[in-house]
Amino acid sequence: MIEPLAAGDAREYEARLVGLGLEGGTLRQALGASNTERSLCSKEHAAKIAPGIYAYNGLVTSLSRQMDGVNDWRRIDLAGVLPIMLNDRTRVALGVTSGNQMTGRRSGKLQPSSRYPKGELTKKLVGRNDPLGQIALLERSAFQVEEEPDELAGYNLWLMLVYFDQELKEIRHEVSLPERLNAKGYVKDWYDRILPMEPYSVDGEEFGGSGNDPNDGFGPPSDVPVEKRKP
Repeated sequence: MIEPLAAGDAREYEARLVGLGLEGGTLRQALGASNTERSLCSKEHAAKIAPGIYAYNGLVTSLSRQMDGVNDWRRIDLAGVLPIMLNDRTRVALGVTSGNQMTGRRSGKLQPSSRYPKGELTKKLVGRNDPLGQIALLERSAFQVEEEPDELAGYNLWLMLVYFDQELKEIRHEVSLPERLNAKGYVKDWYDRILPMEPYSVDGEEFGGSGNDPNDGFGPPSDVPVEKRKP
């Protein structure tokens, strides 16, 4: 059984986001932009994964426009393909990925999973996460070699999980701190999860725009290699 969020959780959600340097309104606006971009796909002629690609681009573009240069946030592209928002004050790195149907929900011990397996770069970053948020207190030299600088040394990688529920006509999300990847590369364990009180509701006719599942193709490349320093 899915547990409803208790009254007052909306304030807790906002307060916890603020602790990371985020605002709920920013995330909600990005979800709206994501859905708008998704709806631009041609219902008759779009490729099967086009709605997911459009939706991902719309969300990342909106986050970047709203956050870059505001409240200590800046945008980088790891390995040239993985968009990440960095906050140099809170030492938070924020990525975006597709989640499964448990995204934005609580149901006993069940937890969400990333929809797609992750590559070596994400595995490396998740392996550094500190559940107590004290990673920023550690010396950068503990994470990097001088001749091979690492821009994310000293940051916790949080993921904004997104799931388009076509049956319920809503978009669910959460901002969560991954603990590890399983043997197949999926993120299934989390140190912490920050859930909104309500999902982003979508008009039924609008949500059926392309006829294809907007979760397909949503997210960055599934296998981003760890770049090695050239000799």
